[in-house]
Amino acid sequence: MNFFSNFGKREALVYIIVTFWVAMGFLGAFKEANFTDLSFYFGSLTTYAATYIWAESKRPSKKSAILKAGPNSRKEVMIYVIVILWAIAGCGAIWFKSNLGELALYFVSLTGFVASWIAGEVYVPQDRVNKNIEE
Repeated sequence: MNFFSNFGKREALVYIIVTFWVAMGFLGAFKEANFTDLSFYFGSLTTYAATYIWAESKRPSKKSAILKAGPNSRKEVMIYVIVILWAIAGCGAIWFKSNLGELALYFVSLTGFVASWIAGEVYVPQDRVNKNIEE
C-alpha cells in the first residue's frame, strides 16, 4: 500500500473523484441512467474540485492530508464533505431513477458559496480571521 501513502492532497482528490466516476458509471449502466445527464452531474462537481486544486496549489496546507493521521485543513475537509454529499445524492438519484440533469443544476447552485469560501481560504485563512476576532 506504499502507492497510496505517497498521494498528495490534490492527487488523492482526483483519484477519489475518478473512482466515483467509474462506480457511478457502472451503477448508471445497471439502472439505465441517462449518461448525458450523468455527465452533467459530474460536471457539477468540477468547479468545486478545480477550486480546491487551485487553492491547494496557490497556498498548500501544512496540515496532514485527510487520508492520513493528524489535523486536516478546513478547505480539505470542506471539499470532502461536498464530494461525499454529491456522491450520496448522485447514487440516490441513479438508484431511484431521478432526473440527474435537474440534480446537477441544483448542485451547481451551491457552487458559488463553497468555491468562494475555499478560494477565500487562500487569501485570509479562517484561522487568521478567528484570531483577529478574539483579539
